[in-house]
Amino acid sequence: MFDVDPYMRVTQESEGKIRMVETDAPDDLLNVNIHRLTFFPANASPPDAVHGPRMALLAILRSPEVLAFGKAHDIDGLPYADMSVILPGDCCGGGVIVHGELKDVTVSQALDYILQTFPGFWLYENCPNPDRGRAVFFNFYPILPVTVYTHKAVASMESK
Repeated sequence: MFDVDPYMRVTQESEGKIRMVETDAPDDLLNVNIHRLTFFPANASPPDAVHGPRMALLAILRSPEVLAFGKAHDIDGLPYADMSVILPGDCCGGGVIVHGELKDVTVSQALDYILQTFPGFWLYENCPNPDRGRAVFFNFYPILPVTVYTHKAVASMESK
């Protein structure tokens, strides 16, 4: 399907993970090393939990290493400390919580870690800004159980 696009590379890793990468998009941000990243510690109270894949993504993007890299390279789109961030539809993650602590991982490895709790895929977009720097966009797209799609289709048919 991507044979006609010389900039698209699709690979499958040994454990089955499929990567689709546009070879002309910079991946320097994905390769930033995070010294220590904590999600939901076992002894933390529920209000401190990192719920849903987008909230876990926020924990990654607000790490000191990512924010410092973003400022040094004039990158817009990162959730800097002085910004209010709203993540619609991800306030509770359906009761599922990302647990654990990662040490010395890249942003890409941390994003892959979230997929262990929320199967699906993550997206990284890089948009050059002609005035200065660039903007980035990250998102998670969890794969929902078949019953969710079936329920939505039945509800849609019943409402007509």
